[in-house]
Amino acid sequence: MKKRVFSIIGAGSGQPDGLTREALDTIKLCDALVSTERLAKDLSSIAKISVHETSKLAQAAMSIKEEHIGILVSGDTGFFSVASSLNEKLKDHGKVEMICGLNSMQMICAKFGISYQDAKFLSLHGRNGSLLGAVSYNKKVIALTGGEQNAQKLCQTLSAAGLGDITVSIGENIGSKSERILTDTAESLSEQKFADLSVMLVLNPNAADRHLAVLDAEMERGKVPMTKQEARWTAVRMLDLKPSDTVFDIGAGTGSISMEMARKVYNGMVYAIEQKEEAIELIEKNRKNLGSFNVLPFEGQAASIIDKLPIPDAAFIGGSDGQMQEIIKKLLNKNPKIKVIISAVSLETLLEAKNAIKNFDNQNIVQIHSIRGCRINDTTEFTSNNPIYLIYGGTKA
Repeated sequence: MKKRVFSIIGAGSGQPDGLTREALDTIKLCDALVSTERLAKDLSSIAKISVHETSKLAQAAMSIKEEHIGILVSGDTGFFSVASSLNEKLKDHGKVEMICGLNSMQMICAKFGISYQDAKFLSLHGRNGSLLGAVSYNKKVIALTGGEQNAQKLCQTLSAAGLGDITVSIGENIGSKSERILTDTAESLSEQKFADLSVMLVLNPNAADRHLAVLDAEMERGKVPMTKQEARWTAVRMLDLKPSDTVFDIGAGTGSISMEMARKVYNGMVYAIEQKEEAIELIEKNRKNLGSFNVLPFEGQAASIIDKLPIPDAAFIGGSDGQMQEIIKKLLNKNPKIKVIISAVSLETLLEAKNAIKNFDNQNIVQIHSIRGCRINDTTEFTSNNPIYLIYGGTKA
């Protein structure tokens, strides 16, 4: 008995004239074809295709008795495609081959005559993700949109964060007969509705470099306290943040910790919680000056704001206004595996913080005492920064 063959075919935009020659030839060789309703309808003129829900395509293909079965998927098999999960389900039941196709990223870049080799790609179609982070640290971003993260809502998000003036191109149903492509500012496009099958090309010529540490000299401070750079760098490193993390900066002050964390969670979000109006104004200035648009300030007491925010992966507490225990309790209620660092510059806060993290599996305390040298005339004089304690609480791996 011959071994069955499953051909996963990238159908591009789903239009017959958008199929590659290899895709067309493979379709002709297949004994049976399965796909979703949209692709089956669009390609009905060239082949008879059995219709199934995306989640049932693999099961449908395996139930067919013929030897060569084709599974048509939208776009390219290697670009945010269902093809990889189909491969995992089918590989033990026969030979699986991938037939690549055009994807919307290629098509929209071709429309504008630009390259995509230096672009940041992300899929927000039915997925979580931060467009703000991607746009903050990349000059060229291409995003697949849909569902709750549709093109209009994403443009509204950009505008609300202070990026309303940047240039956005949106390709709706790109490659199909109903294709529509618009280019304008994010703010202007935020007033229009777009189909779910839309791709966004976002250009931010002033994107920040996420690889650089934030220096004290780059921060506007005013009269608001600020965690010095040596302690800031250590604290953020201790949190071991991942690119897609959601993090809180509680008692954010100038936002120096927020900006440092934002560059580490360049695919995630930082929520800067601060109750002083003067500090909120500084955070707004600093996030715009440093290009950290994935920092969102929230004014008020942390204990009352935490419940309104997404689930955090980590939190830095620079000020608690006497509500340390309640804040820690709320953080643990949202995420029992959260990682927390509390900064303390007084003995009283140190003791309060040590008591607050007593229920964490993994606890650690580090003292940072930095001295800086400054060149004055022909000599170098040293200035000592105040010592700071960093109290860590987390769960063991």
